[in-house]
Amino acid sequence: MSIKKTTVDTPSWRIVGWSCHQTTSSILSIAMTFAAYLAAGGYGIAVAMAGIIATYTRLFDAFIDPFLAMITDRVQTRFGRIRLLIVVGRSIQTLSIIALFFWGIGKGAVVYTVIYCFYCIGSSIGAIASHTGNPIITTNPKQRPLIFRWMLIFTTLISSFTSVYMSNVLYPKYKGLTIEAFQELALTVIAIMLIMEIIACISISHKDKPGAFPKKKDGSNVSFKDAWNLLKGNRAMQMYVIAGVSEKVAAEAYRQAAVITLVFGIIIGNYEFYGTFSMLRIIPNILVLLFGTRMACKSGTKKALTQWAFISMGLTVALTAFMMFMDPTQISVSIIPTIIFSVLFLAYGASSTVASACANAMVPDIVDYELARSGSFVPGTVGTMYSFIDEMVSSLSTTLVGFCLTAVGYVSVQPQPGDPSSPQIFGITMFLWMGMPFLGWLITIIVMKWYPLDSEKMIEVQKINKELRETTQTT
Repeated sequence: MSIKKTTVDTPSWRIVGWSCHQTTSSILSIAMTFAAYLAAGGYGIAVAMAGIIATYTRLFDAFIDPFLAMITDRVQTRFGRIRLLIVVGRSIQTLSIIALFFWGIGKGAVVYTVIYCFYCIGSSIGAIASHTGNPIITTNPKQRPLIFRWMLIFTTLISSFTSVYMSNVLYPKYKGLTIEAFQELALTVIAIMLIMEIIACISISHKDKPGAFPKKKDGSNVSFKDAWNLLKGNRAMQMYVIAGVSEKVAAEAYRQAAVITLVFGIIIGNYEFYGTFSMLRIIPNILVLLFGTRMACKSGTKKALTQWAFISMGLTVALTAFMMFMDPTQISVSIIPTIIFSVLFLAYGASSTVASACANAMVPDIVDYELARSGSFVPGTVGTMYSFIDEMVSSLSTTLVGFCLTAVGYVSVQPQPGDPSSPQIFGITMFLWMGMPFLGWLITIIVMKWYPLDSEKMIEVQKINKELRETTQTT
């Protein structure tokens, strides 16, 4: 039996539009990657302490996630559920960013921490909207990688724009990575976010209405017992958590603004090259995304993720070897080192992006698997239970980066472009930049051997769910 016999395809324009909501989470995180710089320069917080605060706020985020999921998985209004969550979540995040980047400057660590916690609440609600919308916008597993294809295409385009904007416009305009530069960046990403969320709300409006969310077989509300049963009995969820957390720990360190500054501003010695380089990655990323997500649509997310994780792991080894045996200061100066570095780094960026798209596409599959397995439609719970474990562990990334920076002399200030390099700085940078991603991809490859949702299994799942939706009362 084919999947198309048990599912109905969603118009492509709605999937593209809905992916805008997924993209806004990445857009807002662009501004928040500079929160550590803001903590030191605007709030007088030491580098290591800023990392500790970031860790504890993420732990706070982890603990509130399950409670928010219990509430949001019960929400039923005549305006639907998903759009309400988007409006509430993004409003909280927007007000928190404005408070953090403008109002709170100079008011100390307590104010910084409180504002950051409010931002985490808004972020969690926005994420629950994603987890709820993804299995609703389409029930066809072959369409789901397309959501994340377009999300990552939009993210690539916008993050490349903001990288150029920061390194080639704001950096020279304000003569450094200053508070004023961060403030202008924050206002820019808020404006982009607002436009994209309007598009997302229009795109999912036809599905976000009463009757779209299946009730439990016994008619009861979602409870913590459902969350426990999910973690205890859903093997797909268990394996996804291990793979996702390991990759997230590595990615959080790899994408820290301080690590990017170490690589391009200190090791390579040309921070402006990062902005130029960010533009170069647009076309390769998009082309590989189109190819990789098409592969995932045909062969299933499990097989595609494993293949791209292998490729990504190999490229981390190649990049590390290149940086060790070539003179990195010749990158952007001499043509051969520049070409080799560009090819390797562009390839790594593209392959890791496709792997991320495949991993994200697993979440709505897991939601469907839980519905077939237990009769519970709990998209918010699936997403937040993963987030709970993810943030408990991956919050250590920011602390690790903070302590690594302190170990090489950055005690009260963050790295700045043009700072002198040293063997110690080079070693720490390579560990954070490529060493941690290598470990993350290795763990992902191992645990995928026990992930049960291949293409054949999803056909069976969708058949069960089609029958369940036809026989179970909906609201």
